[in-house]
Amino acid sequence: MVEHDHSNGIQFPYEGLKLMAHCPLCQARYQPNLAKVIAEREDAYLLHVPCPKCRTAVVALVSANVFGVSSVGILTDLAHEEILAAAHGPVAADDVLELYQALRDGSLVKPLTT
Repeated sequence: MVEHDHSNGIQFPYEGLKLMAHCPLCQARYQPNLAKVIAEREDAYLLHVPCPKCRTAVVALVSANVFGVSSVGILTDLAHEEILAAAHGPVAADDVLELYQALRDGSLVKPLTT
């Protein structure tokens, strides 16, 4: 995991992990050694933090400025490799139509409810 010592004294990305101590789904404590930095830019990091208990993950954008550290995240079932792969291409019209059809015929919902 990448760690930077900025002039404002913030240790990244570990400081941002303190903001996300527990899984929002099962409340298990995150293990910082499992977190991966999947992208970074200046004083902002995109982290993938998997839950060791329920196997979901949070993808969080952690950033710092003179006022402190902030983060915003989203719950996902994607692995860190899948997140980067999804970011490298636009969503095609066929993808949207395929999703619409799966929602309409129920084929997307069935695996989620069984």
